Amino acid sequence: MNKVMGRKLIALDIPLVSLLWPEGRPQGDQGGASWEGDLGLGDLSAALTAAARYSGHVKQVLTTLIQDPAVIEWRQAVLADFLNNPALVEAAGELLPRLAHLQTGNAMLGRRQRNLLLDTADHLAELEAFVAIVQDLQAILSKAQLESAALRQLATAMGRLVDEPDFQTLRDELPGLRQPLEQVRSLTVGINLDLELKPISAVLLAINGMKFSGKVSWLERVLGADDALMDEVGLARLHGVPDDPNQRPLSQLFQDMDQLLTQVAQPISKALGRYARTGSGALVYLEYELAYFTAAARMIREMEERGVVFCRPMIAGAAERVCAIEGLVNVGLALRKQAVVANDVLLGDEGRIAVLTGPNSGGKTTYLRSVGLAQVMFQAGLYVPARTARMSPVDTILTHFQALETRQDGRLAEEAGRLRKIFEQATATSLVLLNETFSSTSSGEAVYLAHDVLAGLRVIGARVIYATHLNELAERLDEIMAAAEGDCVLFSLVAGVEMGAEGEAKPTYRIQRGEPLGRSYAREIARRHGISLEQILAGRGGNKQS
Repeated sequence: MNKVMGRKLIALDIPLVSLLWPEGRPQGDQGGASWEGDLGLGDLSAALTAAARYSGHVKQVLTTLIQDPAVIEWRQAVLADFLNNPALVEAAGELLPRLAHLQTGNAMLGRRQRNLLLDTADHLAELEAFVAIVQDLQAILSKAQLESAALRQLATAMGRLVDEPDFQTLRDELPGLRQPLEQVRSLTVGINLDLELKPISAVLLAINGMKFSGKVSWLERVLGADDALMDEVGLARLHGVPDDPNQRPLSQLFQDMDQLLTQVAQPISKALGRYARTGSGALVYLEYELAYFTAAARMIREMEERGVVFCRPMIAGAAERVCAIEGLVNVGLALRKQAVVANDVLLGDEGRIAVLTGPNSGGKTTYLRSVGLAQVMFQAGLYVPARTARMSPVDTILTHFQALETRQDGRLAEEAGRLRKIFEQATATSLVLLNETFSSTSSGEAVYLAHDVLAGLRVIGARVIYATHLNELAERLDEIMAAAEGDCVLFSLVAGVEMGAEGEAKPTYRIQRGEPLGRSYAREIARRHGISLEQILAGRGGNKQS
């Protein structure tokens, strides 16, 4: 039993229960990713940020790609409980500002030199907030239907703490400890005057339970409607006191006041000193996690009300290297309330490297981002915007999107340098997303360079989607596979188009397996616009040159 000066020290600890980590603390490297700009992570991050103070934490959770299936499943189960208990979401959301206030007053944030009264008042307020939050959180969790291990553990910890005799003693003592401070509403000061009626000295006479008011009129005294008129009324206007102690008149008087109020605070401080430690730190840690899951549940429910379907992904082993999703939509577009088109994704044994071709503005970039964002959401423990999903975790996401030229030796050299870094990092369990790589050079050179890049990725064994305007590249997949040994099958994806009545091509934004549109598509456009070779010759009517 811990004792100080013969007094028993009471510790009201809370076991650290994390909603994000089964072991209670973050594991491995945390946060930071070069791909977040390419994937457009900002919309998702903003949607998961309940308040500005949580933005850094949300970004860290999203950019730390969790590979341990147990951690992913732990988070999925917590989110499922939030989604299945709407009252839990609302109650947790209302609790967040109080948890934030608890952290603001926490001693871990630093100490300033202050008098005993203010320190005692702060300590008292923190204990009152701690007791109220623990009781409310315990009540919230006890009413919810919980399945996740994390929330069940938290509910058990809160229940045990509320049932502890020391906690109940603190709860019962707090109103009585607060009462002396609430009774100090004003001080009576006596001022001595000289023969010229100038103040020469002052003394504190009494501590009062009422406030003083400034001078009021006879009519205000008669009506007496304002509660303030119940206080002691002065002979003149009530004057404020400057915040700066050096600017206060009769500074010695204020020093006496501090000493007097310290005497009031000492017995309270002594009583509070028994509570050497509380679980405020655990509650502060929990605040950010509650904010994350509360925002996630609200985001999913709001989007489902607009017709966007979400599912809990099945977790496949990392060695399986699979990403199988039905009806995936781009979460960024959906959050911005733009029209979305659902597409399937299948990267696995039947094909892990996709070459995606199709017209400009046909949805290729959106598809790449959809796949990348779904992978991020899955490994952050979130549901994904799709009908069904079965996914393996990746060790990293590597992207190569078009960027502004920053080197003097040209854009192609810039692209080559970025690709070299990708090959230095890529493994068999990586996800590589390439968007219009080598668009800075001629199509002949681009096909040659892309041929080697895809062959190299086949050797590594990564999952790859390469969006390109190079139809010829998609026609050489057998040649690329023959050039390098590996277990990754290459296949062709096509961004669909439909031909309008006037011969114009309209994108459908549907991404499907199939042969590249290539020459047949170009010939159809030419025919519809009347500029095929046959039409040109027929239009000349067989006229001969003179």
